[in-house]
Amino acid sequence: MPKVSEEYREARRDEIGRAALRVLERKGVRDTSIADIVEESGLSTGAIYSHFSTKSELARYVVGRFLLPRLDALEAAGARGEVLTPRQVVRGMLSIFSDAGLSTSLVLQFWGEAMVEPGLHDEMLRTAGRLRAALTHAIGPWARAQTADAAEAETLAARTARSIVALAQGYVANTAVFGPRDVDEYLAGTSAVLAS
Repeated sequence: MPKVSEEYREARRDEIGRAALRVLERKGVRDTSIADIVEESGLSTGAIYSHFSTKSELARYVVGRFLLPRLDALEAAGARGEVLTPRQVVRGMLSIFSDAGLSTSLVLQFWGEAMVEPGLHDEMLRTAGRLRAALTHAIGPWARAQTADAAEAETLAARTARSIVALAQGYVANTAVFGPRDVDEYLAGTSAVLAS
């Protein structure tokens, strides 16, 4: 039997992941089964299970496919010393939904399921930790430009990163419930509320 290349495995995993996302968006996280993904993808149950045997693995796929590349880019900008304002970092985070066509409703459903499913909860905590660390690095040069005190800059970066996460969560929940919303319009509205 010929050996399967890593490129082929990744392409197959992505094909299954895209099929799973279609079903998840249509049926919801709670009501989607492996049988649904098998039917959507046209592949065998064994092929599906060899890539995704739990909802936690599907969540990890969504994070790895959509969120991590964006976080890596923001973190790399911070590592290069590029000064990104908090607004630019929030915008960079939130534009992933329109750029990649990722469903805010699906993300919100995963969050809800994570509150009752231990495997998903653990995955959510890992992702949240990775997210806050990446955002802290991304915002680091901006924080250092605000104060000469290194410890104060580190604290400012960490606090600002946490606020960025909260703003992103608000956007996800708002658009999932009330429908699509332009990122710039959301940020302008948030700025107006916070400035008053």
